[in-house]
Amino acid sequence: MCQVPLLSTSGDSNAATKGKDDEFAPLKSSSKYTLNQQRLMRAGEIWRSHIAPSTLVFVIVLPMIIYNKHYFSTFFHDTWYVPLMGIIGCTIPSGGAPVAGGVVFLPILTMKHIEAHEAVAFAASTQMIGVGIFAPMGWMSRDPSVLMPSFLQPMFPFALAGLLFSYLVTPLEKEDEVLLAFTIFVICLAMYIIKGLVTSQLDTSQNDSHDDVAESDNTSQSSGDDSEELEMEKVLVDEETGSGDKADGYGSISVRGSIVAMTAAAKLRQNAHRAKMERRNIVFTPKLFTIYAISCFLGGMLCGWIGIGVEKVTFFLLTYFHKVDVIAAGLSSITMTGWLSFVAFLLHALCTPEDEGYGPHLSCGLRDELNPGGHVFGKVPYELWLSVLPGILIGSLIGPIVNAAVGPR
Repeated sequence: MCQVPLLSTSGDSNAATKGKDDEFAPLKSSSKYTLNQQRLMRAGEIWRSHIAPSTLVFVIVLPMIIYNKHYFSTFFHDTWYVPLMGIIGCTIPSGGAPVAGGVVFLPILTMKHIEAHEAVAFAASTQMIGVGIFAPMGWMSRDPSVLMPSFLQPMFPFALAGLLFSYLVTPLEKEDEVLLAFTIFVICLAMYIIKGLVTSQLDTSQNDSHDDVAESDNTSQSSGDDSEELEMEKVLVDEETGSGDKADGYGSISVRGSIVAMTAAAKLRQNAHRAKMERRNIVFTPKLFTIYAISCFLGGMLCGWIGIGVEKVTFFLLTYFHKVDVIAAGLSSITMTGWLSFVAFLLHALCTPEDEGYGPHLSCGLRDELNPGGHVFGKVPYELWLSVLPGILIGSLIGPIVNAAVGPR
């Protein structure tokens, strides 16, 4: 029987083999990101390993110090459910879902007989930290490219303008109006999610790499790339030394086929990652810029009325027009909501009526019969806000883990 000759072990042959293998060699994990993204990744690693645990201890101990002997009888007795609400409300957006925590907070708080405007103020004060800081930082050590400055920088001013317009010019002054707007939004959101799941529009397999979505963090991905390279080197050594499986006379073909298969798979992953990064670099045509700007303005108005909404608008735009994967679209969208919530929190803290809570009670908006002082309705419930901080921090750490376990769909 004529056997296929084994590969030569000469220097020229080795160089040729190495040249072909280098063509398919997987990228190192650090080369996937820009210099600024690598800095964000290091900051995220510090956050997850040191700052987040210290912050969690601090926000747990702080109420004990403030309330002292009345902690259990007053604070904990009245707010025991709030941390649980915070965990749920922050796990959802931190897992990549384009829904801020207000969708959980407002209905629960109104059932607890808290006025709707005050529930919106609570959502703003919570989201400015939960999805404005905690959720993005929870992802930085895993994939810093989920925040898209090419989208956030040009579109945030329009969303901010919409938020200010809704607060200062066209506020919902009656509680029933807030609840009606929130109900309509939730119904539309439910219909969108159901339609997306049924038609697979929310399935990232259409525009994303399962390997990239499923990676738990950058360290594990780096280890996977290195182990794959070591495996390919081992195969080459076995082939050159003749220790590979050649019992049937076709060892060279099977070994070479394994190398080609592994390197081709690595090349496909590289191409998928590059394509994903290109989609995350948002480029606007004049028409798309106009569509985004108007939509962000309207989404900002909705966020001013009910505390949430702009994240779903921007998520739809990013996934529909630019085919951005759901993780980046969701995280960038809720981050914008967090930034808007900071401004909303300031308005509620500084401009509430004189008979509502703390603050300088500034006159910020237009005056009319229902609002002669030009105030922003809804005081910030600081006791509830202090109680929810541990929950949203825990939720921000759980969200990426849940995403890695169950996938973005």
